[in-house]
Amino acid sequence: MLKVTEPLDCLPGKENNIQLEALYNPVQKEITDVENVLERICRISELKPLLKGGKRLRPALVLLSSLFGRGPCPDTINLAAAVEILHLASLVHDDIIDCSAYRRGRPTINNLLGEKSAVLAGDYLFFLFLELSAGLGESALSSLSGVLKDLIKAEFDQQREVFNFNIFEKTYLKRTSQKAGSFLSCCCKLGALLAGAQTKIIISLEKYGLFLGISFQITDDLLDYKGKPEQTGKPGSNDITRGVFTLPLIHALNNSHNKNTLREIIMGRELPLSAHEYIINDMRETGSLDYAAEMAKRYAMLAERALSSLPDCPARDSLYSLSEFVTKRDF
Repeated sequence: MLKVTEPLDCLPGKENNIQLEALYNPVQKEITDVENVLERICRISELKPLLKGGKRLRPALVLLSSLFGRGPCPDTINLAAAVEILHLASLVHDDIIDCSAYRRGRPTINNLLGEKSAVLAGDYLFFLFLELSAGLGESALSSLSGVLKDLIKAEFDQQREVFNFNIFEKTYLKRTSQKAGSFLSCCCKLGALLAGAQTKIIISLEKYGLFLGISFQITDDLLDYKGKPEQTGKPGSNDITRGVFTLPLIHALNNSHNKNTLREIIMGRELPLSAHEYIINDMRETGSLDYAAEMAKRYAMLAERALSSLPDCPARDSLYSLSEFVTKRDF
């Protein structure tokens, strides 16, 4: 088996790591503990690099939410590690489905090891996720299984809708809610629940995670069109090539004066660089990129509103800063 020498989901630059470390400051020690769990639990040496790097957003949400209760404990550390492994497993399988050669500027596991080994790697990561989740209690397991079900359903729906020019914005938002909103909502909910937080606090954090996840995904989809490949770590307008219509393109297809031309170009499937540039320029002129950015901000504001009832503390400050970060990031 070929050895993986680079993490699949690492950030493109040191400055981005530093920026996130500042936001995670109240739980930085515990994130190091999560890193140690990830290093210890993986028993296949070739796969250990897959568990390194990344934004660590999901573990951070678990740990920050736990500060509204008794704070981090062994269960919350294991939960934080489990959700990171689940996230990585879903990325591995996404890359296989999409035949992606790179993620975050690094070769994907299917690029390095081939599709068969990549499937096994994804399955092994799901096993690690289950192993870590097993001792967290019935409520936690039920919530995590719900997240996994939502992730799979969202991917099924996305595959069903490829090159569907009649997709509605509400369909996209529902899928986004299942794909990212459900996951981040669960991270916040369970982090607080396992730390014994009050019910009203858990509900507020659950709402925060839902809206944060939707905002995060809209921004992610927006970066596919306006982000720079050297910052995002993936080729520009990659979604068009795959026939995945996200919010900016859905808006353009419904509002552009050149919507028929857009359809004809996209139906060609194999798009030259000039075609990508035409589509992006049209989205810019139609206001589709600005529309998506405003939608991301709107959901970030809803996330912030959900925090208003929480006690003032460094953890809440970090969550506020994260809601601003997700819409302003360039990776």
